[in-house]
Amino acid sequence: MNFNCVFPSCNYKQNNIEEEEFLKHLKEKHKEEMEEVSNKTCIPVTMVEMMTVSNSKVFINS
Repeated sequence: MNFNCVFPSCNYKQNNIEEEEFLKHLKEKHKEEMEEVSNKTCIPVTMVEMMTVSNSKVFINS
């Protein structure tokens, strides 16, 4: 899959990687930001991760 990180402070873009690799990026670089979103919205961090992964997927039409 292709990913373009949705966090404004991040310029992470990768093509042809597994979702697990992108999830590793999120946990290493954006743990605090995801926890903050979790606290503000009262949803679990795992759900924030899932939504961030989903919103970061880039689909390329061929």
